[in-house]
Amino acid sequence: MDTGYIDNGFIVDLTHAVKISEVIYELSRTLDMPEAKGKHICLKFGTIDLTPEELTSIKTLIELMESKLACISTCSAATLDSATNLEIKVSEFTNEISAPSFGNDTEPKAEVVQALDNIFGEEQPKDDNSIKEIHRDDEFEEPEPSADEEEHIKELRSEPEKLPTLYIRRTVRSGQSISSDGNIVIIGDVNPGAEVIAKGDVTVWGILAGIVHSGSEGNNYTRIRALKLNPVQIRIGEIFARRPDTVNLPFIQKTSEYTPEEAFTHKGSIIIKKIHQEN
Repeated sequence: MDTGYIDNGFIVDLTHAVKISEVIYELSRTLDMPEAKGKHICLKFGTIDLTPEELTSIKTLIELMESKLACISTCSAATLDSATNLEIKVSEFTNEISAPSFGNDTEPKAEVVQALDNIFGEEQPKDDNSIKEIHRDDEFEEPEPSADEEEHIKELRSEPEKLPTLYIRRTVRSGQSISSDGNIVIIGDVNPGAEVIAKGDVTVWGILAGIVHSGSEGNNYTRIRALKLNPVQIRIGEIFARRPDTVNLPFIQKTSEYTPEEAFTHKGSIIIKKIHQEN
């Protein structure tokens, strides 16, 4: 199995799809993004079994939408056999960006820590009644957990504080995949077609427009923060969401002023709120 970064690549995460119709739908709407045109498409499948005919249809769809199928990854032996028969490259997604081992050399400079604290804050208040957004429009109140749940939830919420943090000081480009068994802090943008996966929290000091997954081992109480949150796909623990069909904005106007945003879970949904927003 080949590994490595695909030049001019664009990652599409289809691991949540369990039927071919879901694959086609998600792929079609993602490839309709202007930034996916003319790219080498890297498809991430989960356990779905695909026949050679179904993979051929997917490959044809990609070509009709002005792109090219570069490789796939899969957990299915049947899909692997189909790809092998069709001579489709099977790849594991790995970093092109060098990710150093955890240790003192991964600690950021003091000025970086201070800047991040000033923007995102060191700790969110326990009382979340100040939250004003559900999917950026509705108001809600954070429910109080039951006595039985409170201790377990407290442990899950504090888990990222105990994990090491990987610092990436550059933009994550389309086709790149960054993963970590701790938290990830990126000083730069995450472009559409790029992917960031962390066991803990994800913080982006820039625009987050690609695929992002915090709590990759199932912690639904991790958080995702960015100066601007506009991900193609977002996961927190086991909860998945995607950009609405009515929103196709891979490009965001650069500005010197941002209101940082944070994503977290509430009642099985992913919520986005402004950080430090005036009441």
